[in-house]
Amino acid sequence: MAHGSTPETTAPKSVTLRRRLIAEVEELAGPRGFSSVTDQALSQWVAREKLRRAIADYEQRAGVISTEEMAAIEAEIGGL
Repeated sequence: MAHGSTPETTAPKSVTLRRRLIAEVEELAGPRGFSSVTDQALSQWVAREKLRRAIADYEQRAGVISTEEMAAIEAEIGGL
């Protein structure tokens, strides 16, 4: 969360996950850290999916992004 920004509200959501994954997350983050880890992971997934879709849309309109163009984009946004 950026300094000075208003905190976002939260809402409960029921999900079904593999027991082994739940146990590993709880072992690493502690039983009370599960929601935070899930929120962080989903935030990263959303960002990657938006980027993937933007690239696919661009490539559909303008052609494949070159290695040089991708390097310039990564430099501009701080890498992936």
